[in-house]
Amino acid sequence: MFKNLLSTLPNKRQLSKSDSPQVAIDISRVIKPAEPVHVPSPPAVESPAPAQSDIFTSETLGSLAEEAVDSLSGQFEAWMRSDLDELVSAWGVAKEAQATAENYRAVFTAAHNIKGAANSYGYPAIARLCGSLSRLLQDTRPGENAALINLHVEACRAAFNSIGQGSDGQSIADAVCEALEERVAMKVAKA
Repeated sequence: MFKNLLSTLPNKRQLSKSDSPQVAIDISRVIKPAEPVHVPSPPAVESPAPAQSDIFTSETLGSLAEEAVDSLSGQFEAWMRSDLDELVSAWGVAKEAQATAENYRAVFTAAHNIKGAANSYGYPAIARLCGSLSRLLQDTRPGENAALINLHVEACRAAFNSIGQGSDGQSIADAVCEALEERVAMKVAKA
């Protein structure tokens, strides 16, 4: 899986800057100081040393990436729960009458962070919901769209609690995602 991903990553020339606002993304949970890589010493028989590029082939890197994800996968549920708690908390502050643009920005940041991580954690419905919520919040001022924002937040919580409850849970999550995405598209088009 990761071997294919590594081969499809864009190079620096393919990347371009967008006009979208800068968002602080929290990746501190998954970025850890690198541990030294153990490279076996060359055999006693004199042979040319392998080039550095030969040691780290795409297969080797793919295997290392899969092992890293497997070792972290047990923590995905806890991280998702923590991220959702942050979203719910930020929304609790933002829906108050005295909410500021900064309070809504905190909801956007929490939703945007979840959108980026939820697929990797195994929660595709939550990624879709938070993508839709992020899109809605880009042009929302305090006090606007409260009911629609609340629906997104509650749908995220429901999707998280229903994971593992069979295909019915996934089909319901897909239907909710589609309905909310359509509603956001109409709101954004009117703005």
